Amino acid sequence: MNVVQTYYSYANDENPIKDTAGFLSADMNWKSMALSCLLLKKHYGKVTLYCNRKVRHLIIDQFKIPYDVVVEIPEFMKIYEGCNLWALPKIYTYSLQTEPFIHVDCDWFMFEKLSASIVKSDVIGQNIEYDDQFYNRRTLEKLILNECYIYPWVMDEYDKESVLRVIKAGILGGNDIDFIQNYVKTIRDFISRNQSVLQKLNDGFVNSIYEQLFFYLLAQKGNKTIGLCTEGDKLSTKFDWLPMDISHAPKTGYMHLLANLKRRMSSYVFVSKYLDYVNPEISYRISKYCYDNKINPLINFPQWDIYSQNAFTSCSASSGDEGTPLDMAFSSQKAEQVIQQMEGELKQSCIQIYNEQKNNVITLWEIYSLWDSNYKFAIYPKINFTEISHETASAFLSKKQKNDNRLPYTDKKIYLILIPDASMMKVHSYYRSQS
Repeated sequence: MNVVQTYYSYANDENPIKDTAGFLSADMNWKSMALSCLLLKKHYGKVTLYCNRKVRHLIIDQFKIPYDVVVEIPEFMKIYEGCNLWALPKIYTYSLQTEPFIHVDCDWFMFEKLSASIVKSDVIGQNIEYDDQFYNRRTLEKLILNECYIYPWVMDEYDKESVLRVIKAGILGGNDIDFIQNYVKTIRDFISRNQSVLQKLNDGFVNSIYEQLFFYLLAQKGNKTIGLCTEGDKLSTKFDWLPMDISHAPKTGYMHLLANLKRRMSSYVFVSKYLDYVNPEISYRISKYCYDNKINPLINFPQWDIYSQNAFTSCSASSGDEGTPLDMAFSSQKAEQVIQQMEGELKQSCIQIYNEQKNNVITLWEIYSLWDSNYKFAIYPKINFTEISHETASAFLSKKQKNDNRLPYTDKKIYLILIPDASMMKVHSYYRSQS
């Protein structure tokens, strides 16, 4: 089964480096794409990317995300300007498929290969969504009120059901290529009939109607077998059912950073750290290129050296010393002034920074997938644990706090932990014990 992805850049610049695709920042967008591709290659060996020319150079030549085949697609979205049909490039990719395939969104992470029961189905989707927020129904009502042409089989569902179910298209495809081509033809007809109205409404929710609702209703109408990655009757648009285990723990199933999940700081931390875990070279390359193009990260981990190496070269002793490193150009007095200035700025934001860090720290015992007692861990080797006496610990505390702050008596052992850098406080490796 072929595995394909689509990325269409709407950037006006030739270099679409600042595309965020709904994420918190552009670097998160590109790292998400790289992580998605790498996980797919792990399971299927080969992934094809469909993209427009302006983004190909960035993805393939600069970031070197390892797509096996790249198919350039034309800049056809210009004729739909103002319609907000952001899912249409995916429909174009579907239309080019002549063999069984799955199309996977670039923010969809596959941690395990799809089961045989899913892969052999006529059509494949992420899940059937129980729309408890009614955005599909509200969107369809808006289309009807604005005299859009709606197919009779869609109106039958609208009249019959108070809740409009859809097949979530984070992953979409199947074996019945004739069905897929008829589905694509229906979408093109719908947009052609209603383009002027769609342009007037400029409602992004219409993408769920033609891509997800049409797919579900046509599959039902054609009695197609549907392979779903997640099954259940009450899967909601709140997305609280997703396996959002933000850690380096072994994972199963999949994770889809759709909608507001893209704009969570915890998701940003996960994408950055997990990509670095899977392929540190690509992670570093994306971080460096983004930073060189003035895209500042929201965290300085894992490639903190990229962001710290220029921190001191931006300071100077006088207007004539721009770019001179701090330790060469600064007098001790000037250095003290800069430090005071930095400390003053830090006070304004340190509480916010602390809270963000605290919210994104997950302790090992909170990661449910690690509750299997057969897992053993190795801490990063540069973190040093040394047992020390009570007297040494008391003396150390007194020296640090400049007062007599001796430890109360305890019969428990005391360890001194030396951490060269806070970013190293992580699990270095894990494995399953055979015992």
